[in-house]
Amino acid sequence: MESDLFNGALPFPINFTILSIALVILIAVIAFLRGVIGMFVGLGCMMIGVYCAYAIYPLLPEWLSYVIDDPSPLLIFSLTLGSAFCVYLFLRLLAGAFVLSPFRKKEKKRILRGPIGVVLSLIPATALIFVLGVALWTAGTLFSVEHTKKGVSVQPGSSAKQRPFWARWNYALEMDWIGKVIGKIDPLSARAKGAISNFLVTLKDDSAGGELSKHPKISRVLRTPGLQDLADDPEIAGLIKDGDYIRLLNHPKMRKTASDPKFNKLLDDLPVPVEEIVDKSLYREEQGLLVRRQSSLRLDP
Repeated sequence: MESDLFNGALPFPINFTILSIALVILIAVIAFLRGVIGMFVGLGCMMIGVYCAYAIYPLLPEWLSYVIDDPSPLLIFSLTLGSAFCVYLFLRLLAGAFVLSPFRKKEKKRILRGPIGVVLSLIPATALIFVLGVALWTAGTLFSVEHTKKGVSVQPGSSAKQRPFWARWNYALEMDWIGKVIGKIDPLSARAKGAISNFLVTLKDDSAGGELSKHPKISRVLRTPGLQDLADDPEIAGLIKDGDYIRLLNHPKMRKTASDPKFNKLLDDLPVPVEEIVDKSLYREEQGLLVRRQSSLRLDP
């Protein structure tokens, strides 16, 4: 499947590699414009942004309810780019105006010119791409786990839709070269936390857990001591029951298991993405539809 953060919902494919390249170009253009236009225009833009934020704030609940109740991929994509641009521009101009300007000298050092300067200018862009990648991965994890929880709760025999685009961001990131790099060096282990959370929620259903265990490579993941310890922990079960996935992702046991190199090696060896594995354990395909398998939910501790 082609790597696409929006799974074909947009008229053109958008993957994280394309977003990263576009971000580097955007930062270069912003740096050029800032040098040409000057600091005062930037400060004026910040003041306009503050006024707009003050005017928009009362309308946010209504707008958010519209996005949540009837999400549009194109709208989400546009809002993401617009918000990221505004936040970056604000922080960049704020730092330039009040933090860096008092320490600048009129004469620039030669080391900041030529190829070395170009390479040094890519450092903030690289950091921003990394932070954006981790943020996308974490958001995808939260949406993905919530979708899995709804699948566990649905009545047997009911049909379900394919995972929506926001619940498959991690799948798209896994297929991008830059996304793979971020997934392997991510200090927050968001990639592994997403897989663990999906498995823990799925294991609430004994029938789905039995389907997962039929596959040797998946069974090896489920038998790891760290995952078994999480599955048997009453506190973890309580977080899953309450849908408190933020605390679940930040739980000390979760962080320990997600950062285990052996566990990550087992995840790398899985033949298909975790979301697809989970869906196959919860649903069977009949005439192009996903139909919920017979369920056997565990009693809450």
